[in-house]
Amino acid sequence: MQAFMISERKKATSGLGRPEARDLIELAPVQFTRPARATRPLAASLRRAPMAAVATASTRAPASSPANRSRPALPILRVAAAAPPGWRRRTRNPYPAVSVAAGSARSPPGGLAVDPKVDTLLDSVKWDSKGLAVAIAQNVDTGAILMQGFANKEALAKTILTGKATFFSRSRSSLWTKGETSMNFMNVHDIFLDCDRDSIIYLGKPDGPTCHTGAETCYYTSVYDALQGSKPNQDRQLTTTLYSLEDTISRRQEETVAEGSGKPSWTKKLLLDNQLLCSKIWYGMLCLFL
Repeated sequence: MQAFMISERKKATSGLGRPEARDLIELAPVQFTRPARATRPLAASLRRAPMAAVATASTRAPASSPANRSRPALPILRVAAAAPPGWRRRTRNPYPAVSVAAGSARSPPGGLAVDPKVDTLLDSVKWDSKGLAVAIAQNVDTGAILMQGFANKEALAKTILTGKATFFSRSRSSLWTKGETSMNFMNVHDIFLDCDRDSIIYLGKPDGPTCHTGAETCYYTSVYDALQGSKPNQDRQLTTTLYSLEDTISRRQEETVAEGSGKPSWTKKLLLDNQLLCSKIWYGMLCLFL
């Protein structure tokens, strides 16, 4: 190509001296060196097939062009287009971690697929003649008993899988999850079976009041208080000793006078008089933080 251009230049300079001939000579290299194929088809092919396939393009003009007749064709450059971030092949399982092989799980009544270990545990529970067992909900923080219902095999399986306390309604003959209407769900942290495996405890944390009356627990009626003629107190909670003591002190602090005598209770006096309270405490330094 260079030899061809030099020969053309010699012919022009020897016979022509006009400016227009020199201009023609200067344009000749542009005409011969212009690539015969643009790179746009390569970009277009990449847009048409962003995943796949391999786009092929030549680094020079085709071998049939005048520019490449005097030398062998250069190797072809193959460009593999990178897949866009987050793309997945349609034939690939998008969730391989949760894929379950066929036949690896059995389904209890209702079509709820469970793990074989869970299914074995469900079979070990001593369900009654109606397929039910007592299910109790207990507060994981306070130990308070919140409510009692019944569960069948499907209700227990759903509780294990979802973490929401689920029961079986005997009146409606269907499953119901605590909080599905009131949004006061019972978030189960653990499940316990008794020694005979015929009753269940859902140990968890409630999102709100458990009882349909708005009380924190369904067990707020004391039999001994009822025998003495006292009315049920919905604010009362069935808790452990320390929580029960805290509840008693809080109620004493809110009352004005003690029942019957018309005078403040001893606990109320201690709460109203810091000096009297500190005199009853062995370690006086503790009073500095009261």
